[in-house]
Amino acid sequence: MTILRIIRLASLLMIFSVGISFAQTEPEPEEKLEIPPKLRRAPMPMNQQSLLDLRRRLIELDRLLILGSISRAESLLKELEQHSALSRELVTRRIRLAQLKEDHPEAVRLCEDALVEQAMNPGLWRSLAESQLAIDQPDSALMSIGRFIDTNPNSRSATMVGVDLLQKAGQQAMAVTLIDSMRVILGEPRLLGRQRAVGLLLLDRQQEAGDEVVAELRSNPFNLSLLRTEFLEGPYRPADHGRFLERLKDRSGESGAQSAEVLLAANLLVAGGEVEAALEMVDPLFVGRASIMSLLQNTILLVRELELMGESFQVQPSVDYLLAVLERLAGPVNRDLVLRHRAADQLAQVCELALETGALGDDPRQASERFGELLSLVREVHPTSEYLYSSQIKLAAYTRDVLHEPEIAARRLERLLLNLDLPTYGVALVRLTLGECYLAAGDTARGRIVLDNLGRDPDFRQAAGHAHYHLARLDLAQGHYATARDRFAVVAMDNPGAPYANNSLDLGLAIAEEMDNPSGGPSILDLYSPSVYFDLTARPASRLTALEDFVTRTVLLVDLEEPQHLLERGRFELATLYLEAGRIEEALERLDQVINVHPDGRYPARALVLRGRILQDAGRSEEARNAWERLLSQYPGYLFLDDVRDELRALP
Repeated sequence: MTILRIIRLASLLMIFSVGISFAQTEPEPEEKLEIPPKLRRAPMPMNQQSLLDLRRRLIELDRLLILGSISRAESLLKELEQHSALSRELVTRRIRLAQLKEDHPEAVRLCEDALVEQAMNPGLWRSLAESQLAIDQPDSALMSIGRFIDTNPNSRSATMVGVDLLQKAGQQAMAVTLIDSMRVILGEPRLLGRQRAVGLLLLDRQQEAGDEVVAELRSNPFNLSLLRTEFLEGPYRPADHGRFLERLKDRSGESGAQSAEVLLAANLLVAGGEVEAALEMVDPLFVGRASIMSLLQNTILLVRELELMGESFQVQPSVDYLLAVLERLAGPVNRDLVLRHRAADQLAQVCELALETGALGDDPRQASERFGELLSLVREVHPTSEYLYSSQIKLAAYTRDVLHEPEIAARRLERLLLNLDLPTYGVALVRLTLGECYLAAGDTARGRIVLDNLGRDPDFRQAAGHAHYHLARLDLAQGHYATARDRFAVVAMDNPGAPYANNSLDLGLAIAEEMDNPSGGPSILDLYSPSVYFDLTARPASRLTALEDFVTRTVLLVDLEEPQHLLERGRFELATLYLEAGRIEEALERLDQVINVHPDGRYPARALVLRGRILQDAGRSEEARNAWERLLSQYPGYLFLDDVRDELRALP
C-alpha cells in the first residue's frame, strides 16, 4: 500500500511541474495568417430543394402580378430580392409592379437601367414603350417599338404587338404609319389590314377605311366575323360613319365583290336599325349554294350574339333581320336539304329568344301569330328540331300570361300533343304547360285531370313534382286544406332543389300552423284561399283585391300578440303585388309592416332585401344601405347574405 501511494504522489508532482513549465514558457501571440482569395473555399451552392422553392415563389409572384394584387406582390418581391440568384429574373417583375402602380416614370427608369446590360432583350423594349406611351412620350415610344421589332426574332408578331400598343394609347396615326412601313419592309401588302382599317376610321378617313376593309375581305373573307366584331365593339357609330358605310355598299356592288363585303355592310345596317336596307343588301345572296352557306354562317354568328345582348337596343332589329333571312333560307329558295334543316333549327331558336327577351315589335299579338306560322314552317322542314317544341311551349306561355288568351294557348298545345314527332322529354313539359293553361282559363276540372295524370307518371319525375305543386295550390284554393298541407309537404321533401320547393314548404307550414292556431283556423284560410285561386286563374287584379280583404279582416279576427304566419305571408305578397302595379310607397308600407310587426317571422329578411332593392332603383341609395345593413346585423343567418353584401359594395 505504501508503494502505491508513493507512485501516485510522484505522478501528481510530475503533472504539476509540467504545467508550471508550460505556463512559464508560453509564447507571445502571433499575427494570424490570412488565406489568399484564390485558395479560399467557395460558398456551398444552393441545394436543389431551395431552388425549387424559389421557383415556386417566383411563379406565385407572377400570379399576383397577373391578378393585380399590388400589396402582396410588393411584399413578396422584397423577400425574393434577398436571393442574389434571382436578381436578373426580378428585373421584369419590378418593371411590371411599377406599371401596375401606375408609376410609369419609375418603370421607364428601370427599363433604361436594365437595357444597359440587356440591350437585345425585346421584352424590356416593349415594357419601355408601354410606359413611355403612358406618360405621353409617343415619339420615344415609337423608337422603342422599332427596337422591339428589331430585336424580336419574329418581326411580324412584334409588329402586331407594337400596333396594338399604339392603338390602345390612342396613337392611331402612328399605328397606321407603322403598318405602312412594315408592309414595305416585310413585303406583305395585306399586313394587319383589320387594324389599319380601324385606325383609318378613327382618324375619320372613312373612304380609305372602306377600301381597306374591302381589300382585306377579298384577300381573306374568313375575317368577316373579326372585322364585324372589331367595328361594332370599337369605333363604328352609325350616326357618324355614313360615308364609310356608303363606300362599303358601293364597293360591294362591283363585279369582283365577295359575299363577306355584302354581309358586313348588312350587319352594320342592322346595328343602325335599318333592317329593310340590310335585307335589300343580302337579297342577291339567296342564289347559289356558296353565297347561301356564307349567309347561313353569318346568321349563326348573329344568333349567338343575340343570346348575349340582354336588353340592348339592337335586340329588336337583330330579331327582325334574322326572322326574315332564316324564313327564306328555310323555304324553297334553298334547295340544299341539309342547309334548310340548319336554317329551320336556327329559326325556331330565334323565335324562342325573341319570346324570352320580349322582342316582339310594336304589335305583340301580330308577332305571336307570325311566330306560330314560322314554327309551323319549322315543323314541316325539320320536325325533330330541339328548339321547335321549347319555342312552342314558350309561345303558349306568352299567349297565356302576356296576351291573356289561355284558351288559344291551350288549343295550340293540344295540337302539339298530337304530333308524333314530339320527343319523349317534351311530352311532359307540354302536358304541364297545358294544365297551367286550363287553370289560367278557369277550367279547373280539366286542369286537375291533366296535372293529376302527369303527377302519376313515373317517367317524368320533375314535371310530376311541379304538377303536384299546382294541385296542392288548387286544393288550397278549393278549401281542401288537409290535402293541400300533405301534398305541399310531399312536394317539398321529394325535390328540395326545385324552384317551387321553398314556396311549397312555406305554404304547407302556414296551413298546418293556421289549422292549429286558436285564434285562426279554417275561417282564416277561407279568407286567404281566394287569392290563391285568382293566382292560379291568372287574374292579378282580383288577387290584389282578395289579399287586401284578407289582410284587413284578419287583423280584426286574430290575436296579434301571437305569431300569425299566414298574415305575415299575406302582407308580403301584397307588397309584391303593389310593386308589380307600380305602387311603390304602398309596397314600402307593407314591407315595413312585415319587418316591424313580425320581426321573428319568416319574411322580415326577405322584406329588408326587397325594400333595399326598391329604394336603390328609386335612387335612394342611403336608405337602401340602411335596410341592407339592418339585415346584416339583425338576420345574420339569412341564406343569401353574400348577395346582399355584393349589392352593398356596389352602392356609391
